[in-house]
Amino acid sequence: MKISKKRKNQCIVVSIFIILYLFIPTFVTLNMTGTIDTLVPREDIDGRSIIVEYKNATQSVSVEKFITMVMAARFDISREVEVLKAESIMIRTDILRIMGDNLTIDSKDLGMEYYTTSIMRSKWKDDFNDNYELIKDCTSSTYGLAIKYQGKFIDARYTEVSGGTTLSGNDVLGEGHEYMIPVECEKDKESTDYVAVKTISNKEFAAAFEKNFDGLTMDKSNLENQVQIAARSTEGYVQKIQVGNVVMTGNTFAQILGINSPNFKLSFMDSGVKVNTVGVGEGMGMSMYTADYMAKNGAGYEEILKTFYNDISILCE
Repeated sequence: MKISKKRKNQCIVVSIFIILYLFIPTFVTLNMTGTIDTLVPREDIDGRSIIVEYKNATQSVSVEKFITMVMAARFDISREVEVLKAESIMIRTDILRIMGDNLTIDSKDLGMEYYTTSIMRSKWKDDFNDNYELIKDCTSSTYGLAIKYQGKFIDARYTEVSGGTTLSGNDVLGEGHEYMIPVECEKDKESTDYVAVKTISNKEFAAAFEKNFDGLTMDKSNLENQVQIAARSTEGYVQKIQVGNVVMTGNTFAQILGINSPNFKLSFMDSGVKVNTVGVGEGMGMSMYTADYMAKNGAGYEEILKTFYNDISILCE
């Protein structure tokens, strides 16, 4: 049966429309960003998704894709595979906990640093394929797994190097965090980052806090009488500290000064403030350094997670 000329023209018009519908978004993204990151297949964005920024554009990616992006930002090439698997489960757990019943969430609301494919390529260069495939394999092998305590997603906190013992979740965060128990991490003391010393000039010290708190002014010649540690844990972590007329957590203090952890001691000198820190990170949850040591000695991701998070279930969600 012959197809009429009119019918042929209609088919051509429909074909052109389909092509334009499929490819115009790609051309627009290229024009706006100058690059096109790996496109997300349709099946990957069904269900839960996260909105991420690609330069001047945004894109919706699946939870699993976003986990690889966060893993990339945290990636340490020396870390063992079983630790990377544990980390992927921790990230997935935090995403699902924060999302709650929502099917979509902006990445800004998750508060997680992530790398787009173009950033990964820029930072890793010739190692891009190897690093990306390793991360992707670790994420894929734990697909859907998340951590729950008494039926609820946990707050999967971690610290790079503890002060020798991780902190109690209940003591720091309050009731409901019983799963974060103190765990001895003697191996952390062998880390080259276990102890650090930093000297900050009086001017820089005062300026850092004046910048972060409106109305706060400090006498640069008399800092010692304007800084008071109000509470410290038995492990040495500063819980509350007063700077001028502002009371803040030890974590906030550490972040403002750019020091390794809230486990610190201050020495005030004429030339500046000497800060001695122990450990890297807030001291809670999994110690990544000890977890790596465990993996090197044969521990799998489940054993590692259950060492640092007590009485938990690792389930496929």
